[in-house]
Amino acid sequence: MSAKDEFRVRALATCALALAVVALCAGCSERVDSLVRFVKSQVTGEEYVSPRGQACLDAAEGLLDALEAGDGDAIVELFSPEVRAGSDDLDDQARELAESCSGHVGYLDTHSVTRPMESERIDDGKRRVELSTDFSFALGGKNYWCYMTLVSENDFDEAEVGVSTVIVWSEDAYSAMLYDARETDWPEGTGLHLRLSYPLEWETRLVNDDPLRYEVGDTIPDVDDVTAFLDGGEKNVDDFEERFGRPCCVSWTGDGRVYYELAGDGEGPRYLEVNATAPDEPIYSAYVVDERDVVEKVWDAGGDA
Repeated sequence: MSAKDEFRVRALATCALALAVVALCAGCSERVDSLVRFVKSQVTGEEYVSPRGQACLDAAEGLLDALEAGDGDAIVELFSPEVRAGSDDLDDQARELAESCSGHVGYLDTHSVTRPMESERIDDGKRRVELSTDFSFALGGKNYWCYMTLVSENDFDEAEVGVSTVIVWSEDAYSAMLYDARETDWPEGTGLHLRLSYPLEWETRLVNDDPLRYEVGDTIPDVDDVTAFLDGGEKNVDDFEERFGRPCCVSWTGDGRVYYELAGDGEGPRYLEVNATAPDEPIYSAYVVDERDVVEKVWDAGGDA
């Protein structure tokens, strides 16, 4: 028996044990579900998704299915009975969203949506679980960003179970919020909040899943030149700009993270991300990124690239 086969046998045995445990302890079902999902991910090589992450993914996919179908009523049905009963404008907002955001779903950030922040309350054997997650998606060739909260379990009040809050931003509106532009306050309260337009004063580029403020900068033709430069001793962002010119984007997180366009290789836009805590602080890492993800690490101060 190969090592891989032995691992699969052990994994199946673990699953069998987990199922036996759940038969004896109904309150352990969520933990057993997590264990079964983890073992399955190890056997299949698929990314592990927890039961709570799956609840968020189901809600996000339900939202996108409704948008693809142009079905405002289906959007409303995602929300909990309590939110549906207490909202004055949920139906109107859902109708506006379905009319404004339509087309084929081209992308969903499943990695982010399945890693929610969790808030759990347990009292006298009862439990309430609230999840919050943010993710991006593309619909009809346009990019959107979403923040969602939902109650996946509530033994105190079942009317709370379901989606509590959804905020949807267009690319321009999300970029404006990231850079703290005027009148971009975070919406308050539960329900559906739409930020689908904004009079943006700059051009955006989608870089590592963020709509960054873009200006024409200098292009780096060869990443090897960057590696050689950074290997030559401690450098900061100011030193880097003196050597390679002006970046095309400065991150909304601060001016210690900058981006340069890389020479085209036929695989779509790619950028060099240079990271430091501030422009005059030492650079600690550099990555090649595309529109959605990190492609590769090209350098770090610890020599792990």
